[in-house]
Amino acid sequence: MFQNTKIFLILFIISMFLGSNSHAQSTKLRDAFKNSKTSYQSGNLEKAIKYTNEAIALSEIDFGINHFYTATLIANLGTLQYEKSLFKDSEVSFLKSLNIRKKVLDIDHEDIAETLNYIALNNRKLNKFEEALNYHNEALLIMSRSIAKTNPHAINERNRKGALYRASAMHTKALIEIKNGNINDAIGLLKTASRIFANSLGKDKTELIEAYEELYKQAKTINDSDLVNKTKNRLNKLLKDI
Repeated sequence: MFQNTKIFLILFIISMFLGSNSHAQSTKLRDAFKNSKTSYQSGNLEKAIKYTNEAIALSEIDFGINHFYTATLIANLGTLQYEKSLFKDSEVSFLKSLNIRKKVLDIDHEDIAETLNYIALNNRKLNKFEEALNYHNEALLIMSRSIAKTNPHAINERNRKGALYRASAMHTKALIEIKNGNINDAIGLLKTASRIFANSLGKDKTELIEAYEELYKQAKTINDSDLVNKTKNRLNKLLKDI
C-alpha cells in the first residue's frame, strides 16, 4: 500500500497552478515538491519527509491551512512517515489531513475514506486493533455511499478501492480474533482478505504480503501443514516477483 501511487500525484496539478504564479513563494513551493518527489523516488525517505514538511509550510502560505492541496501534502507526509515506521508521527499527519478534508470535501468523498483507511492501518501498526477497526468501518461506510453516487465510468475503480478497504478491515478483525484466541476464525478472515488483495491490488503488494505472513504464522500455530506449505509457496513466489 505505501509504495503509494497517489503520493505526489497532486504535484502535477499544483505545479501547473504555480506555473501561472511566478512570485518567489510559488517557486519555492514548486521546488519543494520536486525535491520531495526526487528524494522519494531515490529511496531517501528522510529527505523526502524534510522537503514535504517544507512544502506543507509553503502551501499553508500560498493556499491556506484548510485547503485541498495542503491536506493532500499532509497525507503524503503521513505515508512517508508510515514507510519510515514513524507510526506516531504518521498518525498525527493522517488525523490532521482528515480534519482538513472533512472541512473542504463532500462528506462522502473517497479521499476521506482513503485517509480513514490509512489511519486504520496506522493504528494496526500501533497494536490498537479495536480503534483501527472503527476507522475501517467508517471508511467502508463512506465508500458504500460514494459508490452509490458514482457515475458508471468511475464505478469499477471505486468498487476496487472498496474491496481493498474491506480486505484491510478483515485483516485487522483477524488480529482481534487472534488476540481473543479464535485462531480458526482469524484464519478464515485472512484467507478471504488474501484472495481480495490478490485480485484487487495493483503493483504494490505490501498488504497481500502482510496478510500471507500472518496467515502462515497462524497456520503454523494450529499445525496445518497443508496451509503452511501453500501459504509459504505463495509468499515466496510473491517476494520473488517483486
